[in-house]
Amino acid sequence: MHMPTPEPSLLRTPNRTPSRTPSRRTASRNGAMIVAVASSILFAAAQPEKPSFAPATPDGKTLVIPASEASLGTAYYTITNRDRQIYFESNAPLEDIKGQSNQVIGYAIVSSNNPGKIVAGEWHLPVKSMKTGIKKRNEHLASDMWLDAKSFPDIVFHITETKDLKAVKETPNFSSYTTTLVGDMTLHGVTHTISIPGSTITTMNASAATRKVAKGNLLAIHSKFSVSLKDYGVSHPVIGEKVANNVKLDVSLYLSSEPPAKQ
Repeated sequence: MHMPTPEPSLLRTPNRTPSRTPSRRTASRNGAMIVAVASSILFAAAQPEKPSFAPATPDGKTLVIPASEASLGTAYYTITNRDRQIYFESNAPLEDIKGQSNQVIGYAIVSSNNPGKIVAGEWHLPVKSMKTGIKKRNEHLASDMWLDAKSFPDIVFHITETKDLKAVKETPNFSSYTTTLVGDMTLHGVTHTISIPGSTITTMNASAATRKVAKGNLLAIHSKFSVSLKDYGVSHPVIGEKVANNVKLDVSLYLSSEPPAKQ
């Protein structure tokens, strides 16, 4: 039997474009890029979100209050450049250090429904404003070996709530309360949420007596607490000898319902 000869096209091996296998150098480079991108993503995810601070006003006398906080109640502005606002003390075996500042700027928002309740607020303490009575020691305090004022110019406290508010005394002219202040404190670039029990808040209606301090209604806040330097990433060989790790703070802030320009 005669078998038909297959068509030449059927005998021909189909043309196939050979697949290109990447060279070892290309594969290595691509692998390195993937690892680098993945590492960047993981590193970014591992970083804690930096707190967002209220910016200072152009004249530097107070802070710009976020609209979301200003709408919560009545704004009071810190009275700066007058009496001592911050007193700090470090008691160590070899040396006691005492210092102060009157350069704190900021604000507090008092609830419209409860005149003693602070619902929001923020204060900035410039590190370079902290004076210990010795110029060289002031420079050491602000250096990168200690509080590093160049990288972290301010110590910031952002209040988030007042707990356990109790009225102590109420008169037609003023009212005083005890409370626990709760907020986020940022020092040396590290932020921790802290609670300060035993704090006092006093509200004062404008009068001839208060006008000697500032115009408008006044608000006074007083708190005492301690911070651990090591908790905020401050590490130095002399901590525990010449400088105590725990630094005691005594805060006395006066605020006015009138902004600084009108005080």
